[in-house]
Amino acid sequence: MSYLEYAINPVGYLISKGLKKVVDGITESDSSQPLAQLAEESRRAEIKAKALLAQAKVEQELAISRRIDSAEEVEIEEYYDTSGKGGLGLETNGEAASLGLSGEGRRVTKRVIKFKGCAPAERQRVVQAEDETAATGVQAAGQA
Repeated sequence: MSYLEYAINPVGYLISKGLKKVVDGITESDSSQPLAQLAEESRRAEIKAKALLAQAKVEQELAISRRIDSAEEVEIEEYYDTSGKGGLGLETNGEAASLGLSGEGRRVTKRVIKFKGCAPAERQRVVQAEDETAATGVQAAGQA
């Protein structure tokens, strides 16, 4: 696992890992397998994908919180409003009946998070991590 890939985009990293496993499972499956077994594997893959997506969202929030801790200035602007209404009515008089159905939905979502600067302690930690990565790359190149 590349820490850099994970640190840059944890959501994308986890989703790509999950999709790779699903694709590998499908390509490795024998074409003579019964459809019921393939459908079961598909349901399992869907459940795993949902779990990975939930985990990725948590990881994304943790990455944002870590970045908030290390930033000199943070600007956050969030709006969330998901609402909906629905109604069903039935009216009868002696001769006729009428049925009515109504619905209304509203969705507002906006999320802007801006980070400026890097706290000195965090800057030092990033430099140390880059130095360690460079040293590891040099060692790996020397062994090849």
